[in-house]
Amino acid sequence: MRKLSLAALLFLNTILAFAQYTPATVPNNKLVNNSYVSNPDGIINEATVNEIDTVLACIEKQTTAQVAVVVLRSIGDADIFEFAQELFNLWGVGKSNNNGLLILLVEDQHTVRFHTGLQLEGLLPDALCKQIQRDKMVPSFKEGNYDAGVLGGIYEVQKILTDPNYSAEIVATEDDDIVQGYTAVAIFFLIFLSPIFFIAWAVKKGSFADSKPASHTDYPQMRLKRSTWLIEFGVIPLLIITLYWFGDPELAGGLAFITLYLYFMATVFHRVIRERIMFNQLREQRKYYEITEYLRISQWYWLLIALIFPVPFLVYFPLHFVRKKYYRNHPRKCKVCEGSMNKLSETDDDAFLSKSQLVEENIESVNYDVWKCTSCGTTEAWQFLNRFTSYRACPACKSLAWYVASTKTLKAATYSSSGKGESLYQCKACGKSERKAYSIAQLTRSSSSSSSSSGGSSYSGGSSSSSSGSWGGGSSGGGGASSSW
Repeated sequence: MRKLSLAALLFLNTILAFAQYTPATVPNNKLVNNSYVSNPDGIINEATVNEIDTVLACIEKQTTAQVAVVVLRSIGDADIFEFAQELFNLWGVGKSNNNGLLILLVEDQHTVRFHTGLQLEGLLPDALCKQIQRDKMVPSFKEGNYDAGVLGGIYEVQKILTDPNYSAEIVATEDDDIVQGYTAVAIFFLIFLSPIFFIAWAVKKGSFADSKPASHTDYPQMRLKRSTWLIEFGVIPLLIITLYWFGDPELAGGLAFITLYLYFMATVFHRVIRERIMFNQLREQRKYYEITEYLRISQWYWLLIALIFPVPFLVYFPLHFVRKKYYRNHPRKCKVCEGSMNKLSETDDDAFLSKSQLVEENIESVNYDVWKCTSCGTTEAWQFLNRFTSYRACPACKSLAWYVASTKTLKAATYSSSGKGESLYQCKACGKSERKAYSIAQLTRSSSSSSSSSGGSSYSGGSSSSSSGSWGGGSSGGGGASSSW
């Protein structure tokens, strides 16, 4: 009979050892002895439970935040996230401001889960929860020391919840690691993969100097041969990436920024050399207007370069304007008699401009330079477009004086239909006018009310259930993290 009782006891212990819990069957010791820990399978010892209760009671007293610790042998095939979410809201961990944290350890799944209330997601974001598990808990769990692992996580949570400065420090450390990882990936994509897409685009557009047929460009001297482009923007960046990726991490990390800075600066210097060659060719052909226009167009490029590479291009940038002024006013020869030409003043050149050109100058859509030969009286007018003007070319006279004179609504848009409007276009040079209709988008109702109502917790039992006992009635929106070993 004694042997039978012993066998029954062993059988009962075996059943209990392999019990698969549901959220409803997990013992809520807060209702029994006001303990923060549920350890029905005895996975952690009683001394550890008492120590955890002491720490978590201090946390609640100092911060009002409630932390529940649940250590289970098995939850079967249940998903630990869904299990934690249901258990959290069933018990109502945390106060009514949702400042609760559930630490759930499932032994047979070799997984630990931090599940946070909405109020704690700021202090315990998902990445930080993951870091605590990875650094303070999982190493002990791998050795089978659940007591040390759980305590390590509890004490780290205590530091964070009671000292926000400590939280900021370890979040910053984690952020630094993330930033370094993203930086390496960004460098890889920027230097290696982006040229691949640009090569495909350039080949399609025929933008290389040796493309056949070559696409039109006002400055063909600035186009590179395909082989030169591939070496400068493909092979060299790939070599830098390779050395950075597979070289000595300490050495590569220290030189990465300097290497990239010098590389990009070298590409800019190569552009400077090509510009000088182009200017020499254009100067020999007396094409001062072309040089001036190129300098006008490229001034924004050089401003950007000066901001990115202040050494040495912040000094070089003002020289860009000096050169532009020099070539715009450079003495030139008459194309008819080879006599010297003088640039007329803004007042004197009006006599040699047409009515439409005068209008363009008055509305500042175009600025004209007029040169007059001192020998034969021949004049040449050079136009410099204002790239920020709102005027467009007139469809009739082609003057840069076409603008929107007025707009009016013909039919207002509603929530059920689009509206119609009409714009009046006029030319200040030739007087042409034209009316053009346009559509007004249908009005849409704001969805903020529906989205806000759907943004809450998918469980409501935690905040209103009478079974929440001495827990505070909090709930969770699903924040937190899980780690396995």
